[in-house]
Amino acid sequence: MRPFLSLPAVRYLGLLALLEAAFPAPAQAYLDPGTGNILVYVAISLVGTILYFLKNLVYAIIGRARGEQAGRRELHHERILLFSEGRSYYYTFKPIIDSLLRRGIPFSYITMDMEDPALTIEDDLMDSRYIGNGAAAYARAAGRRADVMLSTTPNIGTPGFPMPRPRRVRCLAHVCHGVGDIAMYQKGSLDHYDAVLMVGDFMLPSIRRLEELRGLPAKECVSLGLPYLDELARKAQPKKERSTPAVVLVAPSWGNKGCLSVCGPQFLVDLAKAGYEVIFRPHPQSLKVETDMLASVHELLRDFPNVHFDTDMDATASMSRADIMISDKSCVRFDFAFLYEKPVITLDIPVRNPELYEVADLGVIWEDTVAARLGEVVAPDQFDRILPAVERALAMPSAALAAFRDQCVACRGWSGEAIVDWTLEVLQRHDARQGERTADARQQGGQPGTTPETAHPGQASA
Repeated sequence: MRPFLSLPAVRYLGLLALLEAAFPAPAQAYLDPGTGNILVYVAISLVGTILYFLKNLVYAIIGRARGEQAGRRELHHERILLFSEGRSYYYTFKPIIDSLLRRGIPFSYITMDMEDPALTIEDDLMDSRYIGNGAAAYARAAGRRADVMLSTTPNIGTPGFPMPRPRRVRCLAHVCHGVGDIAMYQKGSLDHYDAVLMVGDFMLPSIRRLEELRGLPAKECVSLGLPYLDELARKAQPKKERSTPAVVLVAPSWGNKGCLSVCGPQFLVDLAKAGYEVIFRPHPQSLKVETDMLASVHELLRDFPNVHFDTDMDATASMSRADIMISDKSCVRFDFAFLYEKPVITLDIPVRNPELYEVADLGVIWEDTVAARLGEVVAPDQFDRILPAVERALAMPSAALAAFRDQCVACRGWSGEAIVDWTLEVLQRHDARQGERTADARQQGGQPGTTPETAHPGQASA
């Protein structure tokens, strides 16, 4: 039987295909934005997966060349596992990493961001890996074996979230990355966690309330502070005297919850005309998705030399210069007030779609109940009269803010050390229980019972 196509014909068609790929003709086609986003997401995930595979392959080859036993090294490091979604959480993990390395404790660190600064740390005690991004990365994280996994990621194990609760992790512990209660977490965000390392005791009533409503066992809850706040405190350069004129830092959220979207930019003009030095610092996400709005703000304020735009990734310089902050319900309010002991004006914007968040069951948001302790709280319909509020807030004594901070934030200045202390205590408890089970099994002539794949820690209350 003769082939359907001769060899010259196959070569000819192959050449045509290459030419078509190299010099494509214009196509009368439409790709909707949603489909385009999906295709870009898939492409990025594929590239990340390939790079992750190649990196691990190189490490494995280097390890074998050094005579390392990969299985033993992996088991040695997996007693403690740090899981990060990316570079934006680096300051949360850095004090913990520093403490582990300083004490000579081996651990693993996995991240979903190739540009995570933690990947540049060179130390034999730290097994750091990029695990890709997207659903595949979450699956890899969920498949890891560890006695303790520290993670900032809420929603692990909740329906619809791409990462199930890791069944081979004995203790899944949530590390907080902002001053605030859990009322604005999505529903069920911490239901599958074994422990919550709280900012302070103010978080406990909400956690216990949700456990009671849902019939959940009590998590281990312990107040260990906020590592990233300690890291920022080391960089902060607070000034002692108020500037003349006063420096007003405007730091809105992005989207429909931001003060610019709700109240418009006219209040910026009012501040500039009043003679204040104004620093406008848009949210990083606004720089990506609200370019038209920011362009109009630039145009509105371009004739005011006392207005400055700050798009630096690090807010330290602007915060150090400012005498007061104006924001909405962003957590950056607490960072500024607690680090620099300066007042904050809060725009009281109602929560949109509250049924999606834990506030639907809790009925109250802790941040709303304490906003007045940071400074003035202004309703949206009163934002056109912002100037008197600024003057009243500027008169607020810094001692009141310092006292409130000390009331809220535990282990201030040594949160990373406190978290490592707690982690080692959990490991000691685990070893003691394992030893007891082994002894009991020997007395009964059987095998030790519970295995890391099926066991989770006994959950103690605070």
